[in-house]
Amino acid sequence: MHSLRPCDALFASAVQIKIIRDMESRKLQHMLALAAEGSFARAAERSHLSQSAFSRSIQALEKELDLVLFERTPKAVLLTSSGRVVARHAQNLLSDTRAFMRDVDLLKGGEYGEISFGLSSFPSGILLPSLLTQFMEAHPKISVRTYVAGADQLLRQLQAEQIDFFVADVRGLRQQADFTTRWLDKEDAGFFVRPDHPLCAQPTTTVSALLQYHLALPSIPTMLEERAWNKLGLSAQEYVKLICDDVTILKRIAQNSDACLFSTEFVLREELALGQLRPLHVVDLPPMNVHFGIVRMRARSIALVSNLLEQMIVDKMSLLCSTARSKKTDSEVGRTRKVSK
Repeated sequence: MHSLRPCDALFASAVQIKIIRDMESRKLQHMLALAAEGSFARAAERSHLSQSAFSRSIQALEKELDLVLFERTPKAVLLTSSGRVVARHAQNLLSDTRAFMRDVDLLKGGEYGEISFGLSSFPSGILLPSLLTQFMEAHPKISVRTYVAGADQLLRQLQAEQIDFFVADVRGLRQQADFTTRWLDKEDAGFFVRPDHPLCAQPTTTVSALLQYHLALPSIPTMLEERAWNKLGLSAQEYVKLICDDVTILKRIAQNSDACLFSTEFVLREELALGQLRPLHVVDLPPMNVHFGIVRMRARSIALVSNLLEQMIVDKMSLLCSTARSKKTDSEVGRTRKVSK
């Protein structure tokens, strides 16, 4: 398959823009609102129209397409089989229109635009705020909106077009057919506690001892969580969790309580360097890791501004991970030399 050159892609988008303008994008938006709400009254309110004006818009679209798009039932308004096909294409067309307009703004030289993206807890701890600082300095006229949440929630926001992409560990997401993932480097993960934690009284500990304490962790896709604990023959109900997607809060909780924080060394690099947290060596815990990816909808057009930020994330993660691996190797070599002496 040949990829389109930027100008070809813009021309293709321009054709779509003309199609949408000829049909009036507002009618397509009204159709999608009705499909989402299942009620003329709620969809009209959502669209800031009277119900009669909203109904005329839907009728005009059905007449223009010469198709029955909705089935009116006593309980709800439902898409017909034809309506489902049209709704799918309408969603893509409107998405492509927004991407096209952002690209045009960039190509004009003013580099105006807007981008929304999401991160799960660990990537936010690694990338923010340095990523945003770097991006805003390089592209001062582009507005940026960020969301921090679990991968399941971020996927719902992506499907609802509230964000352009997100960065998370998505190995455990159930829905995989409609999105594509650009994988980044893996990172080893484990449990970390304050230096005077009771579990630090011995050089090693066990899973059974670990489970006597609250486990502080970010939201993890359900399937991934189940897979991790199935390795130990445990169920998710057999241990107490404290779930929070704010890395700063998780760190403070681990520093000021007996909670055991699930994280990566790189997320906690500053706290480890200052001696505020330390890793637990759990002898019967299988190796664990996180594997982040940049997730997009498969059928959605990619705006140039989105590509700029995505590439910056890839470059930054690669640099940070290689630096962390280098420091870890140097540390291990140093310990080996001390032992040999």
